[in-house]
Amino acid sequence: MGVKVFELLDVAKKHGISLIAGKKGLSKKVKWFRVMENKEIMDYMEENLLLFITGLAINDDNELIDLIKIQNEKNSSATVVHVGRNIKQIPEDLIEYCNENEYPLFRVPWENSLPKMMHDFSLLFIESERMEKELENALKNAISFPDKTDNYIPIFQQYSFREDDTYCMALLEISNIDNQLEAEYKSIIKEIESILMFSGDRSFVIDGKGSLMILFSDYFMNEINEILSKIKNLLLNRGYDFYIGIGKNMNGISKISESYLQTIACIKISKQKEERNIMIHFEDIGVYKVLSSVGDKRVLREYYKNTIGILDEYDKKNKTNYKEVLRLYIVNNRSLQSVSKILFMHRNTVNYQIMKIEKILDCDLSEMEKRFNLYLAYCIESFI
Repeated sequence: MGVKVFELLDVAKKHGISLIAGKKGLSKKVKWFRVMENKEIMDYMEENLLLFITGLAINDDNELIDLIKIQNEKNSSATVVHVGRNIKQIPEDLIEYCNENEYPLFRVPWENSLPKMMHDFSLLFIESERMEKELENALKNAISFPDKTDNYIPIFQQYSFREDDTYCMALLEISNIDNQLEAEYKSIIKEIESILMFSGDRSFVIDGKGSLMILFSDYFMNEINEILSKIKNLLLNRGYDFYIGIGKNMNGISKISESYLQTIACIKISKQKEERNIMIHFEDIGVYKVLSSVGDKRVLREYYKNTIGILDEYDKKNKTNYKEVLRLYIVNNRSLQSVSKILFMHRNTVNYQIMKIEKILDCDLSEMEKRFNLYLAYCIESFI
């Protein structure tokens, strides 16, 4: 979310502020504004600022050009130059530089009131912050209380998120970032916000206490994948390990919660399989799609308890490893030789343990249906 430079144009026009260069940079994010006429203090200023130059400390064109170059290099969003008193005109070299670097440059007549401009811009930024907070709360309500639509649909609609649009959730967990380093964590969120902003105005990210939740509205799935690929590459380049789960892209704002639960299933499966640094789609997780659709999770726990849960209890009491032996036996298509190599056990020992497992579970593992039922129990274990 946030304010983009082009969203300032209505307020700018009201005060006689006109764009003279850098039109291609109008999609840059702006978080606040400052008067900035001393290049020595740029190192101590935030990024993404709208900067004003009155010219009181500018002696010639070269100083003005150098100052705006530094502002651009320090990731400011745009600059407004007061023209008519201290600065008589905007140098052509500066206009050319701003166009080449896609840095928005505005001019405003000297006599126009700077305090009035700042007052109106501050109202715009405050309104943007209020909108972000309201949408964050609306998203949390949509996830936690999907049936209480009155708590979130009116707010989404207020900010042009239509009830019947498509909605898709993505969940991002960074496993090797120190959450105590608040600046580092905020830096990641900021860069993700920039990626989302440059990709459109129908998505936003919120901090979900250790994970980042991203909502996409009215995007095609290929567009969502492209955006998330940019986020994935950002994290890879920064040296982070992460998990990205992507829910289905579904019609209706009330489906946000369902899509979010699907992302959780994706993350769980990624962790269970130790598949880091890739994107997992709910559509691709096979049997886990079925498990996630079971409304009463007690049914799944009971199923597990009555199958490999029996082996789990036996292993705890007898200090054996039968549950793992059985899992390897099933996933290796009943190959005693494969299991023996993995566990560094003699083939006859593995065969003995399999026969023992059949007695404990009272089943014949040569039957494919029995093996499938047990494999399903292992899937339930990793899911719940």
